[in-house]
Amino acid sequence: MPAPSPVRSRLSPPLAAALLVALVLVVTTDDGSFGVIPDGKEMLSAGAAVAFRGEIGVSRDFVNAVPREGGDAVSRYGMGQSLALVPFLWAARALHAAAPSLPSSPVLVLLPLLCLVAAAWGVSRAAAELGAPPFGQLFAGAAAILATPLWGYSGSDFSEPLQVALLSLGVAALSAGRRAPSRRGAIAAGALLGALPLVKSVLWIVSAPLLAAALFPPAPPVPESGRKKARTRRDAGPSHALALAASAAVPAGLWLALEVVRFGRPFGGYGGESFTYPFLTGLARLTVLPNKGLLVYAPVVLLAVPGLLALRRRDTRLFLAFLAAVAAVFASASTWWAWDGQAAWGPRLLLPALPLLLVASGLAVAESRALRAGALALSAAGALVNVVGALQPFPGVYALATFARPEPIPASRAEGTPYEITRAADGTLLASGPHHLSLTPGWWPPAVHARVLAERIRGGDAAGRLLANGLDLRPPLRPVGSPAAEETISRALPAFSWPFWGRSLLSKPPGVLDPLAEALRDQAVRDLDTGDAPRARRALDLVLAREGAAAAPRTLALAAEAALEAGDAAAARRMLDRSPKPCHAWIVYVRMEIGEDASACVPADRRGLWLANTSRALAAGRTVSAWAREARERAGGGR
Repeated sequence: MPAPSPVRSRLSPPLAAALLVALVLVVTTDDGSFGVIPDGKEMLSAGAAVAFRGEIGVSRDFVNAVPREGGDAVSRYGMGQSLALVPFLWAARALHAAAPSLPSSPVLVLLPLLCLVAAAWGVSRAAAELGAPPFGQLFAGAAAILATPLWGYSGSDFSEPLQVALLSLGVAALSAGRRAPSRRGAIAAGALLGALPLVKSVLWIVSAPLLAAALFPPAPPVPESGRKKARTRRDAGPSHALALAASAAVPAGLWLALEVVRFGRPFGGYGGESFTYPFLTGLARLTVLPNKGLLVYAPVVLLAVPGLLALRRRDTRLFLAFLAAVAAVFASASTWWAWDGQAAWGPRLLLPALPLLLVASGLAVAESRALRAGALALSAAGALVNVVGALQPFPGVYALATFARPEPIPASRAEGTPYEITRAADGTLLASGPHHLSLTPGWWPPAVHARVLAERIRGGDAAGRLLANGLDLRPPLRPVGSPAAEETISRALPAFSWPFWGRSLLSKPPGVLDPLAEALRDQAVRDLDTGDAPRARRALDLVLAREGAAAAPRTLALAAEAALEAGDAAAARRMLDRSPKPCHAWIVYVRMEIGEDASACVPADRRGLWLANTSRALAAGRTVSAWAREARERAGGGR
């Protein structure tokens, strides 16, 4: 039997990059941060509507959701993330059927984790197709994740991992077509790049130039042997373009249909928001300044400059497409009113440019030995910055900052950022905690994440210590104590244990939210608001089975209201009696719905106003969640 070929038995660089990234992510991904940020919850609830009901609605509890007739709303975010979550939600539901108490987060976190592994393979494969040496291929794929802010999104419910996976795989298919055009490759490139705007509509600025380049592959050399072969190769051009256009049209058509159905027009999810931030200020803050600068979080992208020049010599059309896509991402992010991406790790809005920049960086290492040495040094520097973003996920730090007292900020630093900035009575400008994370060098996020991580590693009640003492920053981070702050921070910052993927299957930290339960509970709120109490009751039965004896007061209040709407007042009382917090506002409201007098739970100095507002809501037939939304609006917190 002949010995296996050494070429075939050797691990290919793209596969090696993917396996390396997979191994690192499995041992560093904290699955407890999935489903913590409201934006992610909104996309998750929309995914649950698709997975379990064949619908797209969410409740109006989400501040940014777009209301529609009938009492519910639709997510304003691209449906790509919600659609991609469907098989993982099915798997989580199957796990629930087998063991209701097991958490769903390890199953749902597989989506971002697998997306980042796929992105590593795609970047490495694209670099290989464009002529990068084996070292450049391995470096490009691994560094794209582990030396950039993408590492900090491995346990996130945001859509950035899906964005970069589709883009990386699409560029890999496109790059293969530059070398050897094929109908199969054209279909893959068209479908993947055409699906990118499904995740985020603005990503047409990335898809469009790449698809345009893919329509015009380099002309292959005409073979010397025979006119028939020459004619076949000439005919491959139109065939390739037709396959690409047809495959891109399918997801593009789905994108357009979902935009019109949800918003009545394309690009309707962000009504009233605009590209009004000063371009040069935004560009500086997103590139070189410390808090959100890409060169701080991913210094490896410096190699993209010689890499793009190398690409220009090999394929001018593809070079122009890369350049146009990257420039469009930087321009749009720099001028977007929320240029910082708000709840995020690093420059979140620039992340779609990373696959293109890292493919180019992989080409650069072929240029000289010095560039290869630089690649290793810059990758190590990027990994050192981003490992704290992985071990201490940004939702916990963001939760802590959200409840921090507004602190002074210089006018020069606040210029151009009217949101999350107020003026004190003496004229001093004050910025919110999340805004200081974006603007203030004394709140440099890697240092803040490291401080929070160290506090959790100390053990004990880390959340309680952080809530009581804050962090000694400049200006200080001082949380304002409240029941909401205590509940949110304790859930977002549980005691530290090694955050490998699947840890919560072995030991679920107490009080941590379950993403599947959160999505089902939001669907139950939607059901109650639209008058479908039986369906709400079925959803809440699943949530109660997941939460068990530690069922949250909000869940019990909703379940009681669903039972009451179904005419079962006795079951409603039993639900309310289970609450560990009998004076929780939602519990009190439902007791009053039943006809009980629970006013003793309300402090005497607020009782009159509270009873008046509650009585009006009850008379109007408001559900408990609708009443809570109205109270939030009166307090100035938005819908």
